[in-house]
Amino acid sequence: MNRKKIVVWVSIALLLLIGLAGSGCLEREDQTVATVQVYLDAKNTSDYETASRVVDSRYQSKGYIMMTWTRVEQTKNKRICNMDMTTAISGNRAVVVANYTEIEYDENAHNTICKQNMTQYFKLENIDGVWLITGISPEPLPQPESTGPVKKDPLDQLSDNAVYILPVTLLMLVVGVILNRKEKAKANGSAQGSGGSNSNTLPLQTAQLSRFVRCMPSQMSARNPGTVDVWIKNFGKQPYTKLVVTAAFPGNVKVKNKKLKFSTLEAGQTAKQTWKVKPAASGKFSIDNVSVAFTFGGNRYAGVLDPVWVQVA
Repeated sequence: MNRKKIVVWVSIALLLLIGLAGSGCLEREDQTVATVQVYLDAKNTSDYETASRVVDSRYQSKGYIMMTWTRVEQTKNKRICNMDMTTAISGNRAVVVANYTEIEYDENAHNTICKQNMTQYFKLENIDGVWLITGISPEPLPQPESTGPVKKDPLDQLSDNAVYILPVTLLMLVVGVILNRKEKAKANGSAQGSGGSNSNTLPLQTAQLSRFVRCMPSQMSARNPGTVDVWIKNFGKQPYTKLVVTAAFPGNVKVKNKKLKFSTLEAGQTAKQTWKVKPAASGKFSIDNVSVAFTFGGNRYAGVLDPVWVQVA
């Protein structure tokens, strides 16, 4: 994908993101509740690594969590379900109250031994823009008291600065669209001049082209110059104008000029142009996509010949 298209797509993505952020459609779930949810889900699967990521290491390390779960709380035969959480937030501190059902199973985890409703209190603090658990208690915790503002994340900054970003994004989008249109127009112009087809070009079948176009390779040897003659005969009663022939050559064959320009070929005349080539190695190779394009009787025609096979000694 070229730079113009990248500009267009990036601009569109920014516009959509700004629109969603500004409209409130990107309202995320409470991050304090989400942090506690991660901790409890990890506890259900004894995932100490994940749990330690949402807990401040100064409060509990991975090893401490592992020891507490296995030796004290014996979570191996317990599961947590029916979680319901509420949160109280003050600046960069919060308290989350988690109510859930704890089910205890026998050693084979087949039979339920007991069920009990549990309440846990989690103290959290926003550290460098991330909410981390800094305390867990079975007893109620006091209301949180802020010690500073919450560091804003990229989405918050995007929403706050949307009024400034939006004009720049719109300008990028307009520039990208204009550049993309110019590039397409230039490409279409080049295609018409080089024998490419467009909506105003009439296609010619290979069988039709082969009646009046011939490609004749000379005898060739590796690392020595050779030629491929292209003969065209105009059997019509009007001239061929803007007549060009192009082709795709393999990488091991050097060619001086891939585009042959015949200009005008009058009615009944025959003309020849030559590709000067130099194969790098012996073997059999093909010249592909031999395209012929010309104007005849006010119409533009184009078609592709069969590959031209060349044997190199």
